[in-house]
Amino acid sequence: MSVALALVLALSAQKEFEAWNRPIEPFRVIANIHYVGVAGLSSFLITTPEGHILIDSALPESVPHIRAGVEKLGFRFGDIKVLLASHAHIDHVGGHAQMKELTGAQVMAMGKDAAVIESGGKGDFLFEGEFAWKPCKVDRVLKDRDTVSLGGVTLTARWTPGHTKGCTTWTTVIEDGGRKLDVVLIGGTNIVRDTKVSGMPKYPEIETDYRRTFEVLKSLRCDVFLAPHPFQFGMEEKLKKLGAGANPFIDPEGYRARVDNAEKAFMRRLDGERK
Repeated sequence: MSVALALVLALSAQKEFEAWNRPIEPFRVIANIHYVGVAGLSSFLITTPEGHILIDSALPESVPHIRAGVEKLGFRFGDIKVLLASHAHIDHVGGHAQMKELTGAQVMAMGKDAAVIESGGKGDFLFEGEFAWKPCKVDRVLKDRDTVSLGGVTLTARWTPGHTKGCTTWTTVIEDGGRKLDVVLIGGTNIVRDTKVSGMPKYPEIETDYRRTFEVLKSLRCDVFLAPHPFQFGMEEKLKKLGAGANPFIDPEGYRARVDNAEKAFMRRLDGERK
């Protein structure tokens, strides 16, 4: 990549990050799951009597907004005991080190994403040298189907690679209105920029990994569908309907459509690369 192109891409990313990092009102999604992220980057707070779990810290600049959201909802920021990640990109784990310093939370991450988080971005097959963040020690390296439990809440980590090598889809079961609901927070399925899904020098097994991911996602039961970016699960439109009847975040059809559309996009990309 030329220096000029790298500069153009960096400036474009900076503008996008600034738009994504706009603060918004935090809110309760359903049961003990709360949205404390920013306009374009999700952060989910799962509350328990013994402390709280945070999934994704967003950008380094997002941490003050996340803290404000947690406290505005009436929870203590320092009660965050566990910090998880959907995947190791700067817009989802860039704030991890700061979050760990402020709360003392135990950081847990899947497989090869753990090493990327600990190195501050080194080892990423696509963005190494383009985006970096403050390295953050990972206290527990996860593998597929590992569970994370706190205060009666258990989340299961499902390894769904492709977007990153350790991309993680989180599942849990909640109770709302007397019924149990399956929650799925997709780790990431979109194909970033100049990724070659048929294989890359730093990720020759990417096609196999993406195929595996779609098989896993199609096998999951899902009632409540969440994702690392609000637009990916229609948060803005659902938020307008929240409190006016059935909870709009209960959306199994939206989940199936999201997975189906992502798989079709992958196949189109793969076919195009092979022609």
